[in-house]
Amino acid sequence: AIIVFVVIFIFLGNWRAAVIPAVAIPVSLIGTAAAMAALGFSINMISLFGLVLAIGIVVDDAIVVVENVSKKMEEGLSGKEAAIKGMAEITGPVIATTLVLIAVFVPTAFLPGISGQLYRQFALTIATATVFSSINALTMSPALCALILRPVVPGKKQNFFLRGFNRVYGASENGYARIVGGMVRRTLIMGVVYIGLIVLSGWSLMSLPTGFLPIEDQGYAIAAFQLPDAASQERAREVVKK
Repeated sequence: AIIVFVVIFIFLGNWRAAVIPAVAIPVSLIGTAAAMAALGFSINMISLFGLVLAIGIVVDDAIVVVENVSKKMEEGLSGKEAAIKGMAEITGPVIATTLVLIAVFVPTAFLPGISGQLYRQFALTIATATVFSSINALTMSPALCALILRPVVPGKKQNFFLRGFNRVYGASENGYARIVGGMVRRTLIMGVVYIGLIVLSGWSLMSLPTGFLPIEDQGYAIAAFQLPDAASQERAREVVKK
C-alpha cells in the first residue's frame, strides 16, 4: 500500500489527491475480508493473489474519480459542485467496468473438477473486491474529494523532482498521442494489422502446450548408470562419486 501511495503521489503531484485512493485500499480490503469469512474462504496463496490483483482495481476506480473531480475544480467549481458534476459523468463507466470484471472472473468459479476448486476462491475474491471498489468509488471517494481536495493555485511551482517527472511524462504522452493519431489516420492498414494480430493470437494459443500446473524445478536430478555384470561395489561407488 505504501508503494501504491508513492506512485499515485508522483503521478498526481498532490498529496491530497493521493490520500483518497490510499484510503480506498484498506476499506475495500476490509469489506472483501468480511465477505471471504462469510463465504468460508481461508487466507491462502490463491486468495492472497486475488487480493493483490484487487488492489490495482481499487486504485483505478479511485483515481478515475479523483482525476475527474480535480478537472472540474480547475474549471472554477467548488469541491461539492465538482464532486456532483464529476460523478454525474463517470458513474455509468464505473458501474460498467465493475460489471465487465465480474462477468470475466465469476464464471471461473463454476469450473468443474479440481480446477474449479483451485480458482473459485481466486475468482470470487477479485469479484468481491471489485464490487466494494465500485461502491467506494461511487460513495466515499467523491465525498473525500469534496472535503479534501483544494483548487490548484495558478502559478504555483512544483518541486524539482515533480517538474522533471512531468516534463518526461509530458513528452512521452505527446509521443504516444502522435503515434495513435497516425494509426487512426490509417484505418484500413490498422484494420488489417488488427485482424492479423487476432489470427496470430489464435494460432499461438492453439500451438502452446497445455497442462494442469506449470512445470517447475523440483530441486533434484536423476542419473542412471550401468556397469558390467559382476562389477564390485567399490567400482560402483567410484562411478557414483564421479
